[in-house]
Amino acid sequence: MRALVYQGPKMMSVENWPLSIPGPGEVRIKTKFVGICGSDIHGYLGTTGRRIAPMVMGHELSGTVSSIGKEVKGIKLNERVTVQPIINCGYCNYCKEGAINICPNREFLGVMQKNGALQEEFCVPAKNICVLPDNIGFEVGALIEPFAVAYRAVKQAHPVKNKTIMVCGSGTIGLMVLKVLKLHKAAKVIMIDLSDERLTLAMQHGADLSINPMKESIDERLEAEGIRQSINITFEAVGVTATVHQTIQYVKNKGLIVWVGNSDPMISLNMQQVVTRELHIQGTYVYTDEDFRDSIKLISENNIDFTGIISKKVGLFEAAAIFDVLSMGAGSLIKVLVDVSR
Repeated sequence: MRALVYQGPKMMSVENWPLSIPGPGEVRIKTKFVGICGSDIHGYLGTTGRRIAPMVMGHELSGTVSSIGKEVKGIKLNERVTVQPIINCGYCNYCKEGAINICPNREFLGVMQKNGALQEEFCVPAKNICVLPDNIGFEVGALIEPFAVAYRAVKQAHPVKNKTIMVCGSGTIGLMVLKVLKLHKAAKVIMIDLSDERLTLAMQHGADLSINPMKESIDERLEAEGIRQSINITFEAVGVTATVHQTIQYVKNKGLIVWVGNSDPMISLNMQQVVTRELHIQGTYVYTDEDFRDSIKLISENNIDFTGIISKKVGLFEAAAIFDVLSMGAGSLIKVLVDVSR
């Protein structure tokens, strides 16, 4: 069986990999598409310590059920599925509350030594399987995981209806946040990014205003639009100091700031601004099982359009090269999918 194996920083190759047999309570998935996440790129570069070679990455996926272990009920061979990739313990207080995303004993598919989906077939607990509705194809099925991240982020800010909101970062997560905000009838959504191509895409997906701070002043544009003091909520979808500063600077007094980005572990901020303006900062981390399943339902019921968000599709043997390209800067690329079946 073929797998794209991470061998160490900037070392990745297609190798023969053992085919795993599903144990009790497990199923085996024949992988179709796998999305490359920004965290995978950081792992590829070896900057996070969260990929321990040799291992297989990949946690944004779609595929079909190819084998079913003992004690598994309600799942059929050849069903089209995606996978909620958090493998939680089920017995800690957080799990009992449904907060599997912060279970201290959790494993995450394609992280550390837990092999992920960038292989032809792999096994997961049956409880992590989510059947895809008929109107969700394999490509969109591989977008459900990042959409669920955005869904939970917006859920942390409810209610967003009729509010003016800024999203700092127009990559995959920022665009997904935009989609969820518009579904929940935000009054105005302002997108910030350094890429004109990404901002153009954001406007096509319903943004009301886009600003490239490399080309114009955010302050001056907001003043010209008459909304400088009207931004109720800001979302940070990058995870670096510059965009953290933007979320603090442009939200109104007593406003809510939601941090989604998870790139730089340490950032600097103006604490005095937070204190003296009584700002509210909310962290949000991945999703719960409920968030993930709700995201599938939301996508299906609303026939959400993801046109343009998938920038490129490559085969398994092309994937190592695209990891290298993305590691030097994604540029206008949003989401790259690996078609493991070719």
